[in-house]
Amino acid sequence: MPLPANPGFDKADIRRLVETFYSRVRQDAQLGPIFEARVGNWDEHFDMLTEFWSALLLGTRDFKGAPIPKHAAIPDLSWPLFEHWLELFRQTTQDIGIVDLKAAADMRAEKIAAKLWEVYQARKKGVLPEGGLASQLPPGLVRYGESPVFTPDNLPEKLKNAHTTKAGTWGLLRVDTGIVQFSLDVAPFSQAVVTAGNTIVIEPEVPHHVEFHLPGSFQIEFWRRES
Repeated sequence: MPLPANPGFDKADIRRLVETFYSRVRQDAQLGPIFEARVGNWDEHFDMLTEFWSALLLGTRDFKGAPIPKHAAIPDLSWPLFEHWLELFRQTTQDIGIVDLKAAADMRAEKIAAKLWEVYQARKKGVLPEGGLASQLPPGLVRYGESPVFTPDNLPEKLKNAHTTKAGTWGLLRVDTGIVQFSLDVAPFSQAVVTAGNTIVIEPEVPHHVEFHLPGSFQIEFWRRES
C-alpha cells in the first residue's frame, strides 16, 4: 500500500498508539498472560514496536526484527484471540482520535493479523510457510554471484513483474528483514510468504515476481551446476 506524502501523524503519535494499546493488552484477561510471559523488558519492546509501526506507516527503515516467526511459534493461539487483539487495537486508534492514523493503522493491523494467522496455521500443520515451494537448493550447485540488497525504495520494476533467471541459473532469495511474497507466474501459480531469516529457491527460466508485504530487505544469490 503506497504511503501518503503527508500522513497527518508522526512517530510520536505512533509511540503513543503503541504504549496505549499494549498497556491495555497487558491488562486484558485473555491477551495479558500471553504477552507478559514473553516480554521481559517492556521499554525495549515499546521501542521495537514503535520502529515496526513506523516502518509500516511512515516508511522508515530502522526496524530490524522478525515478528511473524516469533508470533507463529506461540502455542495454542486461535482466531478469536486475533479478533480480540484487533478489537482492542481499533478501540485504541478510535480513542487516540487521529483520523489519518486510525485509517492507516487499522488497515495494517487487519493485514498483519490475517498474515500471522495464515503462517501460524501452516506451521501448526507442519506445512512450509512458503506454500510448499523449495527453500533449499538442490545438491551439486556452486555460487557465482549475488544481487544488490533490495528494499522497497530500490526494488526494480522488472522484479515486480514476471521475469526469469537465465538458463542454468538458480536463485536463492534470502529475506533479511520484513516479509516478501514470491509468486510463480506459471502453473501451479504457487505463492510463497517468505519471512525474515528464510529463503526461497528460484528455478531456472521459471517466470516469477516478488513484492514486499512488510518493508524490509532481501538479496538473491545466484547458483549453477559445477562444471
